[in-house]
Parts: sequence; C-alpha cells; structure tokens
Amino acid sequence: MVLGVVLAPVIVVWGAGFYDRGEGARMRGHVEAGARRAAEILAASSPGSAFDGAADAIAREHGIRVRVVDAEGRVVVDRDHDLSLSLRDKIGDLFFGPDGAPTLRAWDDALPPVAERAAVKRALAGSGSLGCDRELGGRLLVCQAAVGAGAWTVLAQKGSPRAIRAFYDVRYPMLKLTLYVLVMGLGLAVWLGRRIVRPIETLREEVLSRAAAAGPSDPIPARPGDEIGDLAEAFNALLRAVSERDRANEAFAADLVHELKSPVAALRAAAEAMGAGPIDEARAKRLARVIESSSQRLDALVTRFLELARAEAGLAGEERAVFDAAALVRGLVEAMRDDERHAKVRFEVDAAPVEIEGVLPRIEAAIRNLLDNAASFSGDGGWVRAIVKIDGGACVIEVSDSGPGIPADRLPRVFDRFFTERSTGQGTGLGLALTRAIVEAHGGAVAAASPPGSGATFTLRLPLVSHGVHTRLTPASPPM
Repeated sequence: MVLGVVLAPVIVVWGAGFYDRGEGARMRGHVEAGARRAAEILAASSPGSAFDGAADAIAREHGIRVRVVDAEGRVVVDRDHDLSLSLRDKIGDLFFGPDGAPTLRAWDDALPPVAERAAVKRALAGSGSLGCDRELGGRLLVCQAAVGAGAWTVLAQKGSPRAIRAFYDVRYPMLKLTLYVLVMGLGLAVWLGRRIVRPIETLREEVLSRAAAAGPSDPIPARPGDEIGDLAEAFNALLRAVSERDRANEAFAADLVHELKSPVAALRAAAEAMGAGPIDEARAKRLARVIESSSQRLDALVTRFLELARAEAGLAGEERAVFDAAALVRGLVEAMRDDERHAKVRFEVDAAPVEIEGVLPRIEAAIRNLLDNAASFSGDGGWVRAIVKIDGGACVIEVSDSGPGIPADRLPRVFDRFFTERSTGQGTGLGLALTRAIVEAHGGAVAAASPPGSGATFTLRLPLVSHGVHTRLTPASPPM
C-alpha cells in the first residue's frame, strides 16, 4: 500500500507523458486534414454562405478553429469548434491553480494580427505551414496548419491544455524525491505494521490460551484508548458470556439430576421391595402407587423438558395460524372455572378482540401455565384476573392474582428452569421457563412484576398480525 501511494504520482506523470506524445500527433492530423479540406472547397468556390456552412462543418468534425484570410489580411471567415476544454481538460483544471486552464483563444488573442504571422505569410507565398508547439511555458499544446487557396489562406488551429506537462518536465527530480519519500514511507509502514500486527498477535495468543484453559481464567489485558483495547474488551465480554452460559448449563444439569433422583430412587426402592420376597396385598398397592406416581413424575418431567427444548429451538416446522387472543383467554378461563381444584377461586376477564399469529397449542399452553400458577397461589377465596389489550403496537396479555406475591430477591429467577415457589411439592419447575421460550419463539417477551402486598402480575407481549391482516379495536367487556 505504501509503495502504491508513494509511486502513484510518478506513474501518473510518466503515463501522462506517453499519452502526451500521441496527443500531439492526433492534433496535428486534425488541423492538417481540416485545413486542406477547407482549402480544396475554397479553391472551387469563394467565401460566402455555402462555404461558411462547409467551414463550420469541418471545424465541428475535427474540433478545430478555422479562419480564412484574404489577400489584404482581413479575416473573412472564423469558425471555432476547438474542444480544448473537454471533460479531460476540465478535470486537469485542478492542476492549473487559481489562474485556470489556458485556452487557445486567449493565447491567440495575445498574438499579432493574423496577416502578420509567419505561418500565414508563408502560406500566401505558396509554401504553407504545419507544426505543433508548446506555449505558455508548456501549459498549452498548440497545433496549427496554414494552407494557401488562391487569393485566400486557410488557418486551422487546435489547442490542448497540458496539466501534467509541468510535472513531466521535472519528472527526474520528482523521481529522486519519490525515492527519499519511499524510504521514509517504508520505515513508517514497518513501524505501523509492528504497532498493529504485534498487538493483534498477542491478543490472538491470549484468546487461544484462555480457550484451551480447563477452568475460569483472568480477563485479557486491554490497553485503554485504542481499537486493539476495544477488541480485547469485546473478547472479555464474550468470555464472560460463555462462562455464564457454562455455569447456567452446569446448574441446569445439577437441577435436572436432582429432579430425576427422587422418582428414580422411589422406583428403585419399589423394585427392590418387590424382589425381596412375597408381599401382602396392602403393601403391593402401596408400591403400585409409588411406581405410578414416580413414573408420572418422570413422564411429566421428560415431556416438559422436550417441549422446552422444542420451544427454545424456535418451534420450527410447526404450523402457525391467525386467531383471536381474547377468545383463547376466555376459553382457558372457562376451563379453569370448571376445574375442581380451583372451585373457590374467582376468575375475571377483561378482553378486547386482538388477532395474533402463532402456534395455537403452544400459545395456549403458555397462557394456561400462567393461569394455573395464578390460581394455585391465590388459594381459596382468592381471585385471578386476565386482561387482553393492545398497547404499543403489540398484543398484551396480563395475568394477575391475589396471592402472596414473589419476593424481590427471587423475582429475577422466576423464569429459570426448575425454579418454583410452590409449597405443595407439585410441578416440575419448567412451566414458566416453557412459557418464556414459547413467547420468545413468537417474537414476543414476557415479564413478571410483584409489588409488595399486591400479588404477582405476568405480562405477555406478542406481535400483532401484519401483512394486510388488520386488528380492529373494540371497547373492552366488563369483568365477568
């Protein structure tokens, strides 16, 4: 990169020099062809409207300036289509400074009258003239041809500003300066390379060493105030996240083993008792109940765990449909009213029709978990309230209860796996974790709140139906 930047001016100047050599030949050909063609037409006619049109066409075709001078030195025809300010030349204006690029007309206006110029005098004498010269200190290349045509003389001119010419003339001193700059640039490149590459190599070694470590390790040293330090901090954040994930997985494995240990131990004890010898009918019934309850516990645990894993994977492949969240909540509340376990719990519903899209059985299971938890903690004489509404462009489902609430220190853990506040020993501790996974798989979020002395409130936020399916708001129904 340093070589490319340092050598770029020299390459441009030398390349422009080679192009400049061909430019003179092209301009010379244009003025010669234009002058001879105009002289041929003029020899067969005379200056007038017909010739004026022909001279204009010739000047436009070759991009030149064509003038006709009579024997008395007067200019009788002047057609200027010189393209000395083409797009390339306009770009070259950047090199000419505040005076701007020189033009053929400005240069010509500073010369003596046309009839007094040597080229025109030679053409009147019958010898003609053709050549290209660099004028104005090499800043303007001018090619001109003077051809006699009887009593008249045709003068054709073309100019081209040479923005690179001044640099080309000093190309050898520029090359020497470039060599000096190149040495300095290479030294700077080596210094910058070491300053950038060596910290990156050190950072790579630090990251690899921590990746190979068997246990927790110290954070990567980070230099404050530069990009490498920011990158090191980002790796530290990644390592912390991985470590926290590992601790969470270890805790989950420990909790899973703990949950499996009790029913497995009960099944093993029942099997040992049955294999120890003959048992009476009463003991056989007790063992049958132990086996049944333990197997049910294991089945519920495995089923919930599989459902949780499927929900955390995003419920891929499960069919989604549009349904009314309010109707779903009303149906679930009616089912809760008919449940004998909650016969003494008062249920209230305040729901407005809201259409959402999702896997209906999964959303139903998530809301049922919240209603079941609320009814269990409310107890006899308590109440559970379900609200469905639109808020902030989302469907909001709130489930509140009159239970004892959740202690502030345990509130952040309510959605963790195997965390439960039930005092009866029932449940797997996966219900709220499953609820969160289902809601997040639908692009939503769930939160819990428990003001002191006010029970608990769980809030689900789910996206509204989009892509042409509109939700119409209606007044909320009164509590039932």
